Amino acid sequence: MTHTDRIGAPWGTRTPYGPGETWPTRVDMYLSDGVNEDDVDAWVQSATILHSNGDALDIAVKDGHIVGVRGRAVDRVNHGRLGPKDLFGWQANHSPDRLTRPLIRRDGKLVETDWDTAMEAVAGRTKDLLAERGPSSIGFYTTGQLFLEEYYTLALIGHGGIGTNHMDGNTRLCTATAAAALKESFACDGQPGSYTDIDHADVIALYGHNMAETQSVLWARVLDRLAGPNPPALVCVDPRETPVARAATVHLAPRPGTNVMLMNALLHEIVHNGWIDQDYLDAHTVGFAELQKQLADYPPERAAEVCDVPLADLREAARLLGRAERLLSTVLQGFYQSHQATAASVQVNNVHLIRGMLGKPGCGVLQMNGQPTAQNTRECGADGDLPAFRNWANDEHLAELGRVWNVDPMRIPHYTAPTHLMQMMRYVEDGSIRFLYVSGTNPAVSLPELGRIREILSQERLFLVVQDIFLSETAQLADVVLPAATWGEKTGTFTNVDRTVHLSEKAVDPPGQARSDLDIFVDYAHRVGLKDRDGQPLVKWSTPEEAFEGWKQCTAGRPCDYTGITYDKLRGGSGIQWPCNDANPEGTERLYLDGKFWSSPQYCESYGRDMVTGAPLEPTEYKAMNPMGKAIIKAGEYLPPHEVTSDEFPYLLTTGRTLYHFHTRTKTGRAPQLQQAAPEVWVEMSEPDARRHGWTEGDLLRITTPRGRVDAKLRVCGIRSGVLFLPFHYGYWDMPGGYEPDGT
Repeated sequence: MTHTDRIGAPWGTRTPYGPGETWPTRVDMYLSDGVNEDDVDAWVQSATILHSNGDALDIAVKDGHIVGVRGRAVDRVNHGRLGPKDLFGWQANHSPDRLTRPLIRRDGKLVETDWDTAMEAVAGRTKDLLAERGPSSIGFYTTGQLFLEEYYTLALIGHGGIGTNHMDGNTRLCTATAAAALKESFACDGQPGSYTDIDHADVIALYGHNMAETQSVLWARVLDRLAGPNPPALVCVDPRETPVARAATVHLAPRPGTNVMLMNALLHEIVHNGWIDQDYLDAHTVGFAELQKQLADYPPERAAEVCDVPLADLREAARLLGRAERLLSTVLQGFYQSHQATAASVQVNNVHLIRGMLGKPGCGVLQMNGQPTAQNTRECGADGDLPAFRNWANDEHLAELGRVWNVDPMRIPHYTAPTHLMQMMRYVEDGSIRFLYVSGTNPAVSLPELGRIREILSQERLFLVVQDIFLSETAQLADVVLPAATWGEKTGTFTNVDRTVHLSEKAVDPPGQARSDLDIFVDYAHRVGLKDRDGQPLVKWSTPEEAFEGWKQCTAGRPCDYTGITYDKLRGGSGIQWPCNDANPEGTERLYLDGKFWSSPQYCESYGRDMVTGAPLEPTEYKAMNPMGKAIIKAGEYLPPHEVTSDEFPYLLTTGRTLYHFHTRTKTGRAPQLQQAAPEVWVEMSEPDARRHGWTEGDLLRITTPRGRVDAKLRVCGIRSGVLFLPFHYGYWDMPGGYEPDGT
């Protein structure tokens, strides 16, 4: 067991290992003061929910309370290690301000009520609107932190029962690009790579991915490879001098908004030097000729000027990528939340396709997620997609889902693409959406254009339901607030970035009258009276395991096949990677072995979109382009950013995560060690920029954009000149009285 200061040493001690070896085990643990291992009444199996890595852990229970956590040594993801948020974040469960009873708005104020009154108000308003205005008057907005069983139930309610197209998840804010990029290249969601590729790779490339702070345990795995024999080379693309950048062999710090230019130049160099696998291209891909033609306009000299990076560094990065024998690439928010996000991320996929670097140990792509269950939001359909990676534009897929749910497939909305959240907000604004059900997320702090968003959510004609564990800023605006159980207080499964499914068991009871999200959703479905085509209840389960078995039926024969996984199989051991079925009873470590893709026109999840306009391709277009189901190489034309610097706004602003917090700090801000480690917002600026202004470390600055302002203390650091960085975790509300309209 390790007892290192994990705030000051967040990645723990080193356990070096070499290529092809198994990552050594190290068990991390934290228990409340005064509690010893011998005092623990029970250790209950779970995994972390404060990032997307999926670190497996056991929850320590004493006298009916959570008193600590311990890493699971047997698990494939973390081999016993835990990061700072894993070790300390659970303390938020005990916060005295947890929601414990339903609330309903009376005379302008939220007051306590009973569950029957609250749920009848929610269900009653739903039924009234369905009768008066139809399903398009109802919208659902969820999170990336519930369990698989809860997302699937919500998707069934929204798509199969109510029939609304207005359903999205907050995963769109951070990693919608991950799914979009995978669909463009492989015609289906699902990460090709595996965390174990770190054990084999000789080059690891991180694109806009500060892994040291977003997936700290995964970064510990990289650090252990770097400390061992024959360490991999690291390529880092990030305008900031992050811990990843400091460890990199080559650090490219491009001007924000130029990622497509940079990627095209790297691809140009790889193709120009013949570092490609022509046999793989011929056998398993379409589109390479178009890419070659496009790359002619992107010599490295042009990119060095546009991106403002040294030409020698750009060429060295291309050499490392092009000469690697086992290349692993990861992508996250620096690419996802930037200009031409999908096009840039697709070019990372293209590097692997032209080099034939997929499906083999050390050869993989991880289009990273930001949240613990973002993968489940997508695969279950709670973000608006069809469950189990079915295709909205494929009538047979709709008919298949109709059979699984026993509903008329024409009842499942498919007349247009699912409504993304900002469009849903516009529909609320214009009055066409009158009911919004928000679960496990805080849009009144996390969305862009916050002043406008808060006004929209405050509309009298909107009936706002918020299901959460705290009285968040969004909950303060609600008509009904439903107190939810959280991690450790309910049972369910969730799936991490590399498709590893974990079981999280209930360890303790939720506080007061709080109920699991699954129980609340099932209750809602029954009160609304949702039925299948035989007149039976649409939602046919009441327990998590029953819901999981229903989900397995939905996934049979689909890419994310769960049919070989059971709760019992997940108990006691490690997580299991989907697809897991009769053909792969122990799960599947890597996808696309031997160039076998899920992209045939009859099977694929998506026919793709135009890389510039975003317009969906017609089924006939896709079938003509890709009749044999190969991977799709899509060229990306660089377009200059829409917004540029000016005399009034001379800097480019980027945002991102910090090691010690998650999202709007609803949980981590209530964990003493994490809050003390990063108590307030800051702004990063380069030393030359700070010196030019005469500013020094700790000065209070006001950062103003066309959309709002932030006051933050200055940190002088290695970020590139002309660029500022703000962490996005910090809200600006006067609690509990309301909000400041011009805060952001």
